[in-house]
Amino acid sequence: MIKKVLRIIAGIFLILLGILGLVLPGLQGILLIVAGLYMLGVRFPWLEKKWKEWKAKRKKQRDDTLSRILSQDVHETSEN
Repeated sequence: MIKKVLRIIAGIFLILLGILGLVLPGLQGILLIVAGLYMLGVRFPWLEKKWKEWKAKRKKQRDDTLSRILSQDVHETSEN
């Protein structure tokens, strides 16, 4: 029980620290927010679902970007 409460407190702390990190230099705001959401996602099913959706969306965007870059390289190579 104490471990669950500490995980929730740590997750909320990381999110708040991440929000501060968005405006203060030296703190990695996005990284801290993502870490806090991950910690809370283990405890809250609805947040875990959103986390998985976000990861799938980012993977698709990364794959689309990579294929677009590779297709541009092929076109540039064939033109030369």
